[in-house]
Order: sequence, then structure tokens, then C-alpha cells
Amino acid sequence: MPLYVCSIPADTLDANRRQQIAAAVTRIHCDVTGAPATFVHVVFRDSEPGQYLVFGTIRAGRSDPTKSALKRQMAEAVAERLGVDVEKITVFTKDVPASWVMEGGTLLPEPGEEGDWLAAHASHAER
Repeated sequence: MPLYVCSIPADTLDANRRQQIAAAVTRIHCDVTGAPATFVHVVFRDSEPGQYLVFGTIRAGRSDPTKSALKRQMAEAVAERLGVDVEKITVFTKDVPASWVMEGGTLLPEPGEEGDWLAAHASHAER
């Protein structure tokens, strides 16, 4: 969590472009929200020609300006990597309560509480 699903026509993606888009989405999410990269998941599915969509489920509690920045920056990054106009990219997010998501066997922390969660999770993983 967050989970970003990128629906992009198969003929526009090779392994390198998928990696570039996944890296950009992860970087943008972390830069804008402060969340650790280990939380970010990016998957791809094939879409119809000309359809470019990024759908992200993100932890609830993010401000509207934060969500707007995520969407704008992701649209720009995907458009750049695909060589299409940014107006062709659709990005939307859905808020999901942190308590609805489990990573590494424990429920995710609320936004801003990642440090404690990561510390507890790391000590649990070392046992």
C-alpha cells in the first residue's frame, strides 16, 4: 500500500519503460507524501490503444493539495516516459484506511506514523 495500477496499451511498453514508470511513480509518491518506498507497489495491465490510466489506492488522511500534487506529477512523468501529451493521461486516487491494509504481517500505520511502524517491523523481521 499504496497500490498503483497503470493501464497502458501493451504495444507502448517494454520492460525498460515499465521499470522507468514504476520508479517514477514510486519516487513521486515518496517525495510528495513522505511514505517509505517499501510501501509502494506498482503493477501494469494492458489497456485499449490510446488509453493511459493510473489508478492509485492511497492511505486515507492525505490532504487535497497532496493528492493533487501526486496526480499532476504522475501524469507528467508517465506522459514523458511514453512520449504522449499529458492531457492523454488520466490519474485518480482512492483513499483507503491504513487499517484495511496489511504489509509484512501487520496493519499499516496512519500517515506520519511510519517511523515507529518501520522500527517495530524491522525488529520483528530480525527475530
